[in-house]
Amino acid sequence: MSEEKQVPPIDNDDKAVKEALEKFDRESLVRDALPGGVIKFVTVLAVLLAVFHLYTSFSGPLVDVAQRSIHLYTLLGLTFILYPLTRKGARDRVPWGDAVLALLAFGVGIYMLVVSDRVIASAGRINDVDMLVGCLAILLVLDATRRATGWGLTLLATIFLVYGFYAKLSFYPQLNESIILATGRQVMSHLVFITEGLLGTAIGVSASYIILFILFGAFLGKSGLGQLFNDLALAVAGHTRGGPAKVAVLASGFLGSINGSAIANVVTTGAFTIPLMKRTGYKPNFAGAVEASASVGGQILPPIMGAAAFIMAEVLSVPYTQVVLAGIIPALLFYLGVLFQVHLRALRNGLEGIPRSELTPLKAVMLKRGHLLVPMVVLLWLLFDGRAPFFAAFWSIAATVLICGTRWVTVGLSAILALLIFEPQLRALFAGYAQPNMPLSRWSLFLVIAVPVAINALRARLGLVAEKMDIVACRDAMHDGVRNAIPVAIACGAVGIIVGVATLTGIALEAADAVVALGQQIPIPMIQLLVTLFLTMIASIVLGMGLPSIPTYIITSTMAAPILLNLPLFRELAGSNETAIFVAHMFVFYFGLFANLTPPVALAAYAGAGISGGSPNATGFQAMKLAIAGFVVPYMFVFAHSMLMIDATLGNILWVVVTGVVGVLLLAVAVEGYLRRQLNPFWRLLAAVGALTLIFPGLISDIVGAAIAVGLFLLSNQTKPATA
Repeated sequence: MSEEKQVPPIDNDDKAVKEALEKFDRESLVRDALPGGVIKFVTVLAVLLAVFHLYTSFSGPLVDVAQRSIHLYTLLGLTFILYPLTRKGARDRVPWGDAVLALLAFGVGIYMLVVSDRVIASAGRINDVDMLVGCLAILLVLDATRRATGWGLTLLATIFLVYGFYAKLSFYPQLNESIILATGRQVMSHLVFITEGLLGTAIGVSASYIILFILFGAFLGKSGLGQLFNDLALAVAGHTRGGPAKVAVLASGFLGSINGSAIANVVTTGAFTIPLMKRTGYKPNFAGAVEASASVGGQILPPIMGAAAFIMAEVLSVPYTQVVLAGIIPALLFYLGVLFQVHLRALRNGLEGIPRSELTPLKAVMLKRGHLLVPMVVLLWLLFDGRAPFFAAFWSIAATVLICGTRWVTVGLSAILALLIFEPQLRALFAGYAQPNMPLSRWSLFLVIAVPVAINALRARLGLVAEKMDIVACRDAMHDGVRNAIPVAIACGAVGIIVGVATLTGIALEAADAVVALGQQIPIPMIQLLVTLFLTMIASIVLGMGLPSIPTYIITSTMAAPILLNLPLFRELAGSNETAIFVAHMFVFYFGLFANLTPPVALAAYAGAGISGGSPNATGFQAMKLAIAGFVVPYMFVFAHSMLMIDATLGNILWVVVTGVVGVLLLAVAVEGYLRRQLNPFWRLLAAVGALTLIFPGLISDIVGAAIAVGLFLLSNQTKPATA
């Protein structure tokens, strides 16, 4: 067998990072050398859209069709301006064909705003002109999806669209023009004009939550938070054994949670961490895999969880804080699993950390940029205080600017925020109405203004120098945030086609029934459940291959989650219908994300290999090994949903955490084959068995797992080699 070709490593510079992003991440393939007039137009439109979303996040969104149409069709038009027709398309100009498509996209958006009241009043009935506009909207979204995300999602949406027409027309024994037109109007009404298809839940969450958290990430990027995470990780873990790999795990996890793109995170953070790991002694495949697994894991790390969690909260009609709490223990176990393997590999190979003399002390790091954690505190406070996520995002963005802004930016924004807080009183004053009462929750918002401003002023007085945000930096943050939101919104539009066809035809339930019928051939309920869980895992990974995290979750929750919900034993383990639905969605969410690590379409791992110079597939398989805890944890919370902090006492949660941590450690020992000494296959297999018994709930299984763990640790203290 011939050896797989290695990917040449990239250098750690901006040009190399950009080239790697464009190679592995279609979302980054944009026109970056446009004429000045086009750049100004894009910037103005992006800033206006950002201001629109920021204002409606505070004052309240418009009606669904209007809010979502403005969001989708504005970004759709920008897609044709910024994304070339092909990879080799013009990057320094907008061809006339793309300009026409952009104008058509803006025109469809305006048309939707004009006719929305009529369509709503007629209960979704549309005329032939509406149908033609709907067809145009679908075609524009499909082409934009191909440009911004690649062929995978585009083909999937196209297949569903064709199936939708086929399913509706197959009811008629004979077709004629009137039947075809009536079917076209029905399908277009469902997919374009009501909140089921393009304007469905996916784009609704994009227009209300995700855009704001992408803007939040853009403002945090301008503030220097990424550098803070790198510096913190270096200060905390850089000096330990295998320190650079642990730095990559910590920094990539935090940044991956915020930026929402595993591939972009691999390339940007990995350009710094992967060369550092290789310098310490880690092999290229392992270094690329560490960065890939940590970056993908960021999508499951609270509090932001890469934005897909917002859609989950909306789809399930649960508070966002419930999703955040449910993600804490699984994310902890995932990252501990990666860290354990990194540490064991460093011990086995005798790798050292970075000398302390080369590292910035933790105190100095916090003095320079520690204030940048304040916006994250504001976000958590508002979320757990019961505020809406978009409201929390708005004030977190405000706190970011206030704590980093120049004097005039800080003063001006403080005045605007104060006016917004008093907006109800000012409206009543000008309208001549009685003054409404100011609730305590609204008064408390002055803390979000006062504390960052005070910290900013104190740092200026003490001469503590860090990044400062002026009006240009704020403009650039809004521009970058809106541009980063384009692939997300377009993908949500394409997913809307898939979900719309699924609700129109019932194909999701039919597929679920088929899989369950296959599983029912197995007579033993527990084995039937395990087989169905495994098949659902495979389906989620396949559906998620090559797709961004948000469409991955929506597709898997639509197509794969119903499979689990049709199993009586699954519902029995959950205890209630609400818990069963939540657990099923979390299960498919996790495995859909891990498609980025699973060959043959392991895009995050391939990006890591591109930086490290390793083998793409070998890096992918190594990333799967590092992320093995992530492949096991979803099975854990199916059998013990206390891991998701649902209907659980503190004692239950602590017990699950303890057994889970020990189980994840044994998994790492089994994978690495090392625990103070090399372990032969028998002891590695025993470690794997111990891990699985600790993961499976039950007193007897926990006792067996604990006994195996104790035996292995006693063995590791012996002086003789481990033999069977």
